Amino acid sequence: MMKLNHHSLVLIIPLLLSACSKPSEPTAAPSDNPRVEESSRGPVSVKFTFDPPVVRLDRDILLTIQSMSPTNITVKLPSLETRVKGFTVAGSFDGSSVVSAGKTTLTRNVRLTPRIASEYRIAPMAVTWKQPGTGLEQWFPTKPVVLASEALLKGDPGREIAAARGPVWIYPGLKGVIGYTLAALGLAALAYGAWRLFRKLRRAVKLRRMSPRERALFELAELMARDLIGHDRVKEFYFELTMIVRLYIERAHSIRAPEQTTEEFLLIVSRDPRFSHDVVKRLRDFMQAADLVKYAGFRPDHTSVDSALSTARTYIESDESHISNLKSETL
Repeated sequence: MMKLNHHSLVLIIPLLLSACSKPSEPTAAPSDNPRVEESSRGPVSVKFTFDPPVVRLDRDILLTIQSMSPTNITVKLPSLETRVKGFTVAGSFDGSSVVSAGKTTLTRNVRLTPRIASEYRIAPMAVTWKQPGTGLEQWFPTKPVVLASEALLKGDPGREIAAARGPVWIYPGLKGVIGYTLAALGLAALAYGAWRLFRKLRRAVKLRRMSPRERALFELAELMARDLIGHDRVKEFYFELTMIVRLYIERAHSIRAPEQTTEEFLLIVSRDPRFSHDVVKRLRDFMQAADLVKYAGFRPDHTSVDSALSTARTYIESDESHISNLKSETL
C-alpha cells in the first residue's frame, strides 16, 4: 500500500476539497456579457472569462485565462486538455506577458467546441507558482465551473414543426448527379451486354441444331438482310458469300475449305469423286469471279452480284452428294 508523507497530504487535500465543493452555478447572464470566474491564493489570482457565457452547439466558446502576480513570482498556467467535460479543445495559444505597476499578467486563450452532452463543466485545475527567494513551488486549485446551455431554437417551435408534412425532396449536388448518371450508364451497358450475349448464345444453339444445308441457307438469308451491296460494301459481301460456301463444304464433306487458297481448294474438289465435273466448273467460275472482286479491285455490276448469289444458293440446294448422304442416313 502506498504511503503518503505530510508534505503530500498538504498538497492534495486542498485540491480534493475544491473538487468536491459545489461548482459555480450556471448563470443567466445575457449572451453579450462574458462570464467571469476568479480564484486566488496569497499574491496570485486567476481569472476565467467565458465568451459567450452560455453554451450553444452552433458556436465555439473563447475561454481566456489570466493570472496576475507580483513580478518576482513565477506562475505556471494550467492545461485544459483533461479538465473539460462536454467540450473539445479546438485550439490554445498564449499571449505575451504584460508587466504594469509591479504586477505580471499572463494570458492564455483557449477555443472550446461544444459537443452534445448532459453537462458542460470545467474541472478544478492546479495553478502553480514559485515563492521568491526560497524557490519552493506552491499551488492552489481553481473553482469548478458549470456553464448553462441554450437551445438553438428560441420560443415555441411547435407551429414551424407542425408545418413540415412528409419528406422534403433535396436535390443532389453536381457530384451526386454525375455519380447517378455514371451508375445508370453502367447498368445500361451491363444490360445491353447481357442482351447481346444472350442473342449470341441463342443463335449459336440454333445453328448447331441445323443441318449443313439449313445453316448455309440461313446464313445466306442473314447476309442478304444486311444489304451490304446497298451500302457499297461489295468486297465484304463477296468475302462473306464465299466463306458461307466454303464452310458448307467443310461441314457437309469434311473438307477444310476455309483454310485453303482457291487453287488448293479447286484441286482437292476436282480429285474428289463426290464433286461432278459440272459442279467443279461452277465452283471454279464462282471462286475466280469472287477473287477478282476481293483482291483485284474489280467492281461487279448488279447482274454479276445476282449471278454469284444465285450460284451459291443453287449449289447448296442441289448438292447431290449431300442429298445422297442424307437419304442413306435416313434409310
